Amino acid sequence: MSKGKIVRPLSEPEYLALGEFRYQLRRFLRNMEEAARLLGANPQQYQLILAIKGLPRDMEPTITNLAERMQLNHNSMVELADRCEEHKLLRRTRSATDRRQVSLSITPEGEALLRRLGVAARQELSDTGPILVQAILGLTGDGRIRESKTETRPQTGGTRKSAQ
Repeated sequence: MSKGKIVRPLSEPEYLALGEFRYQLRRFLRNMEEAARLLGANPQQYQLILAIKGLPRDMEPTITNLAERMQLNHNSMVELADRCEEHKLLRRTRSATDRRQVSLSITPEGEALLRRLGVAARQELSDTGPILVQAILGLTGDGRIRESKTETRPQTGGTRKSAQ
């Protein structure tokens, strides 16, 4: 929120839009979790390989960057990467220039899982996507969808979800 800017409370239609947005988003996520389980994958493992595949081109797939993208603390991200590596969904590679730096990459097994779940996500979004967009437009009021601003999270402290 901006300093000094007067913020009006939400109107009844905006609360309805916010409620619908939350419902449709949660419904999409739950359906994708179920799809991952049906394919024998843990939903967070799918989320990690999707986060790697969906990283901006200028961002390295490091534990730190992926922890930020998934909103997990560093230790939880390490544990999740360990589990994905055990299931042969990803591999770690140490940087040649900085041995402390580790990059994660998706294995062929991870790519196969990602392809199957990507199709499921696209199908699910064909149903929920238009409803999500309408809810967002109902909240922004001006019909524009704003770009997200990536914020650097604190290196210590704070509360983040831990990986399951």
